[in-house]
Amino acid sequence: MRHFWRILSYLKPYRSRFILGIICSFFVSIFNGLSLSALKPIFDVLETGGEKPFQLRFEKEEMQFLCEHALCDRLKALMQKSVLYKDDLAWLESQRINTSNALQERPLWSKVKLYYLELRLLLNEKLMPFKALEVLVAVAIITIPVYLLKLVFYIGTVYFISSAGLLALRDIRKELYARVVELPISFFVREKTGILMSRIINDVALISEAVSESFRVSINNFFIIITHIIILALISVKLLLLTILGVPLFLWPVSHFSRKIKSITTNEQVRLADLNGHLQEVISGIRVIRAFGMEDYEAQRFEKINHSLYRETFRYRFNHALGPSVVEFATSLIVVGLVIYGGIKIIGGEFTSGSFFLFLFTLLVLISPIKQMANWYNLAHRAGSAGARIFEIIDMPKPSLEPVNPIPMGKLKEGITFHRVNFRYPGTDKVVLRNINFSVKVGMTVALVGHSGAGKSTLVDLIPRFYDPDEGAILFDGVDIRQISLKDLRRKIGVVTQDIFLFNGTIRENIAYGRQDIPFEKIQEAARLAYADEFIRKLPMGYDTPVGERGLMLSGGQRQRLSIARALLKDPEILILDEATSALDTTSERLVQKALDSLMKNRTTFVIAHRLSTIYHADLILVLDKGRIVERGTHKELLAKKGLYRELYQMQFHKK
Repeated sequence: MRHFWRILSYLKPYRSRFILGIICSFFVSIFNGLSLSALKPIFDVLETGGEKPFQLRFEKEEMQFLCEHALCDRLKALMQKSVLYKDDLAWLESQRINTSNALQERPLWSKVKLYYLELRLLLNEKLMPFKALEVLVAVAIITIPVYLLKLVFYIGTVYFISSAGLLALRDIRKELYARVVELPISFFVREKTGILMSRIINDVALISEAVSESFRVSINNFFIIITHIIILALISVKLLLLTILGVPLFLWPVSHFSRKIKSITTNEQVRLADLNGHLQEVISGIRVIRAFGMEDYEAQRFEKINHSLYRETFRYRFNHALGPSVVEFATSLIVVGLVIYGGIKIIGGEFTSGSFFLFLFTLLVLISPIKQMANWYNLAHRAGSAGARIFEIIDMPKPSLEPVNPIPMGKLKEGITFHRVNFRYPGTDKVVLRNINFSVKVGMTVALVGHSGAGKSTLVDLIPRFYDPDEGAILFDGVDIRQISLKDLRRKIGVVTQDIFLFNGTIRENIAYGRQDIPFEKIQEAARLAYADEFIRKLPMGYDTPVGERGLMLSGGQRQRLSIARALLKDPEILILDEATSALDTTSERLVQKALDSLMKNRTTFVIAHRLSTIYHADLILVLDKGRIVERGTHKELLAKKGLYRELYQMQFHKK
């Protein structure tokens, strides 16, 4: 339950409304108890007859208790006025009872019981002139405002506790989301998207069950159990003690099933995350699946995960339903035993039927709250398991990317330097970049070429600090970029990759991306420079046309030009182009290349080139092989060296 208590700590900012909800819940239980107490006069009337004087009957134990506390004379005076008390008066006269007036020497419970019995004695004295049926009608009328007040406080309970719980859930989601977007890129490389989404959505939904509506019901039930146990004690401590002897009968199933449900929930959430991960892969890769005719294979994988999820879900539902039912059965055994015991005592004259049936009805009312508390206890364990998975992410070490005392960084004046940079991906031993040294002046275009896996994309990922080098440094005008605030650093950088990502919104929203202050004219100008304005105007809704999931309603060339327009609108000092034209046809590549030429003008640019024809005019070409820079120079210089660059060039243009 450690994780569940941590979940409840999120209620702290809303403790005022939560406390108000608890107070309302307490009064709900009080008024519920008062409405139940109206049953005693009803049963007493049924026993004595409606035309006789009204009396709340006393049991022998209660009469003896009153006499022990100097109230015997008042009690006898009352009994002498009504034929109802003929047998009780005879019994009382035959008893030798030592009276005592030392109330202060009695324990607290005796004082409470005495006040309760004295109140009943006073009511009997005042109501003696009235017929029982008249009092019964009056009691029924009085209970109406009691039920109305109960309703008012119940509404307060629902509002205050439920809203506090949902606000706490909102804060958990907010903290979880904020933590996820701060995690290092390496985390997203390792973790499946669907599994991560399952933690954010499904695990939080499980917590929601236990800390909002069910939590409110459990608080209501807690106070109902406490107040109604007090009522039971006031009616008969002896009967209550006999009932308590049966408590282990229903405590065992609660404990047993809650332990089982906790382990089942963990397994169920893992299976659900696996299912989400698989679905995300299938939906994203549906073209590949159909192209290779692997529908049956993926269906088999899905069936295996789905059946495993079914098995764990069924185990949870079965145990969740069985536990409270066993509790209900155990409670029923206690009730049956009490009915037999109470019947014997009523026949023997030790209990009045009114007191016994009030006790029995109060106990029956307690069965439902006890059953619901058992349900909630299972939900709390279930929420604890989900909370453990959520806090596993929240508690991940926060990458210390922000400098303690960041150095303000103006516009680049000199250039960028890679100084003895070495890098390996977190959690691996393989060195991806080795001893990288080069300098770039402001406004230069640097091209990175090499075989796949040479380290080109990794190198440019270090510039916006998606990763930090293990050794060495990257300098902007001589300042280590780790000493610059991330916001300032990334504001200077624009990225255009071959894997274009457009959000499921309009063209206008994708170009502006989160910037509400951009005039439409500037968005148009950026689109025009990216050679996108022409095709946008031909669309049915122009700039307000939805692009669909990941922009799939547009062609590859159109998506690429929109991403270039987005970069142009940002107006970065440094531009990173990661094989931005490699997946395009000749016509689209020509248009995109024109757009890139506009984008690269007067900017420091890093180009990862698949087609060497696009980098002939680069100021510096770096040739990478196995994480090292093996050659550097211009296009002509590298061709003359007859090294790896010339080999790559000939592989592409040997036909010519």
